[in-house]
Amino acid sequence: MMKFKKFKTLALALGAVIVLASCTSNSDVPTLLEPVGAEPTFRPVERADMGIAKIIIGNVMGQEYCHFYEKIIEIKDIYVSVGDYVNEGDVLVEANLDSVREQIASLNSELSVLNASHEADEKKYEIELERLNLQKEEAEYNKNLGLVNEDYVKSFDKTIETFEENHTYSIEMYEFQKRKINESITDYNKIVNEGVIKAKKSGYVTYKKDLKSGNTATAYENLVTITDPDDLYIVSSGDTRSYNYSKYPVKFAFIEGRKVPVTEYTYTDSETVFAKAQNMYPIQRFKTEEEVDIKIGDYILMEFYSTDKNNVLVVGKDSVNTDDTGSFVYVRADDGSLEKKYFEMGAADEHNYEVVSGLEEGEMVLYTQEATLPKRDGQYEVKLKTFAQSETAKGIKYVEESTHSYFSTDEGEVDEIYVSELDEVKKGDPIMRIVIDSEKGTLVGIENMIKSENRDYDNFVKDSEKEYEDLNKTISDSASESKQSVAILEEIKKALADPNTSATDMLDLSKEKAKLEMETNSKAYDIKYAEMDLKILEINKEIRKKQHDNTIASLNRQYANAKKNNDGTGYKIIYAEYDGKITSIPVAKLDKVNVGKKLAESSYYFDNIVKFGGSHDPEPVGYNYTITIKDDQYTAEVVAGNNNTFAHVFTENGKVYCTPPAMDLNTFYVRVDDEGFFNYDSQFMTVEVSYDKMRLDNMLTIPGNYLFTETSFDKKEYNYVWVLNGDEVYKRYVQTGMDQRLGSLDKPVIINGLYEGDILVK
Repeated sequence: MMKFKKFKTLALALGAVIVLASCTSNSDVPTLLEPVGAEPTFRPVERADMGIAKIIIGNVMGQEYCHFYEKIIEIKDIYVSVGDYVNEGDVLVEANLDSVREQIASLNSELSVLNASHEADEKKYEIELERLNLQKEEAEYNKNLGLVNEDYVKSFDKTIETFEENHTYSIEMYEFQKRKINESITDYNKIVNEGVIKAKKSGYVTYKKDLKSGNTATAYENLVTITDPDDLYIVSSGDTRSYNYSKYPVKFAFIEGRKVPVTEYTYTDSETVFAKAQNMYPIQRFKTEEEVDIKIGDYILMEFYSTDKNNVLVVGKDSVNTDDTGSFVYVRADDGSLEKKYFEMGAADEHNYEVVSGLEEGEMVLYTQEATLPKRDGQYEVKLKTFAQSETAKGIKYVEESTHSYFSTDEGEVDEIYVSELDEVKKGDPIMRIVIDSEKGTLVGIENMIKSENRDYDNFVKDSEKEYEDLNKTISDSASESKQSVAILEEIKKALADPNTSATDMLDLSKEKAKLEMETNSKAYDIKYAEMDLKILEINKEIRKKQHDNTIASLNRQYANAKKNNDGTGYKIIYAEYDGKITSIPVAKLDKVNVGKKLAESSYYFDNIVKFGGSHDPEPVGYNYTITIKDDQYTAEVVAGNNNTFAHVFTENGKVYCTPPAMDLNTFYVRVDDEGFFNYDSQFMTVEVSYDKMRLDNMLTIPGNYLFTETSFDKKEYNYVWVLNGDEVYKRYVQTGMDQRLGSLDKPVIINGLYEGDILVK
């Protein structure tokens, strides 16, 4: 003890000199508004991460596999439930193949008309091109007679050029339309041939389309999501559009009490461009660079640093002095004396300099500080603990899997209702009967469309026959007049050749001859034009007949489909499409209904799954809850829901896909294994849910009274702790997570500056 007291006396004197010197030689050290300490203090040269960490709270998710149709489709059934484990190849979804076959028939009809129209257009192109060349020929003839000028003749060259350019564009458009129709037919045929969607990967069902509002699925709409629990990554709280931390070169995830390097789990350039073009953005993902023990649902703290100076030797700025030689510190020797040591500095942050060379880890360095040394009336060993923010919320419990709604397809009146609310129904059971309004029923509507099409076609045929007669008359009249003109011309030619014809008569006959030649030539062109019009008319008749036949065939198919469950007397019976329980009948007998009016709703139940709605923002799959009903508590685990509100972007078989996120943002699902939970009679009831809004395992947390704050003259606040080092204590600056609401003044989470096993005093 005597040696220790002697050292303190010597160090105090040296320390006073050093303190005065450092106030002028090191302007980087903030002047602190703290009580003045009376003893010199030493801090070891130690390893640290430099800089202030940027914090992101992420979640662990499994690789997701989306299942969808590439065309608008009517769903027959979805055979899995949220929370189910499925194997690769299991059947997930089946389409209504009747509607698919109708789409194929409609597309084939459309393709047939398109091909016929193209064939007709090609024939008309040849005729119209011939007409233009004939018009140019006629213009040349008239130019030779002095009736038109050269510019008028040349104008036909531009007209013909434009006509041929338009024809080339028409061919390209036809090829494009034909290709798109054939692609659609191929896609629909694939649906018919396969009939079902099968699981792409083994895993858990974490999303299923709710058929409550109808069975129609849009193209690329995600119907079932399978999550692989063995292929995990960490997601941030933002999508690729809002993510702004890519510039940070060093990224860690705090897992198992240590910092594990992570890298961005990037999307390909083509995926990124495609998603941006669709205005849909996927979630930002990260992969750990080594194997770690994480599971779906875990919250993960990620630290991003703007410098790569991590785990490097550092010395505090409040220890460093400079002179003409360089930067130096005072190092305490074993005998208590102080040694002036120069060292090479590297990077710097708010509190430390990097030690490149000249100092060794563990060396005790004198530093200046004005805080009062702790009284040491308590010690705390830093340990890894679970940090959690617990909350409670009120929610609505739905003991159901999904719902299906029945809508009116006609205008009419409710004639009979065969079920009551809460009745159990089997697929095929009658639910209600509708009297269809005789003037507005679907069948009558289709019949009227058939009549209208037949009437329009008949009118077209009549108009075509009239036009055919007119053209033939034009040709006949022109030919007759031309024949008469030719006969007269022959007489004139004889008279002109007769030497007895007088000079006066010769002049008159020449004028008459020229006039008749022009008229004859004009009649010849009129006949040619009329013959072309006849060909065009025949082509239009052929294509209109093709269109008519296809339209009637399509309407007849619609009529046959509409007649299902309709006995033709104006009644239509609505049958149950699934087993379940009737949960709602929003109409009564004799009610008038319009097309689209909801008639009934039924539900299908899980064995041990509960759907919650309207309570709070959802937690990730794998999270635990406590559900309270009256005085009973039950443990529940989140198994599916709306935690993924981001688009899915991925590549399959060389093709990039971008499917929209699940839009059911008000519900999520939990599994409850206690059968007693389901003994409550009420299907819908308000319950209390207790849950951890955020839970971080293996975090460094300390009691709030071991954390201290100092304020500089520029009003910046810095947090620090007193670390016990043998018989001495020293100040160490720390970064807390309180800005990110990680902890509180009573129990802050430490982001940077502490290590498991450190001993703190106060």
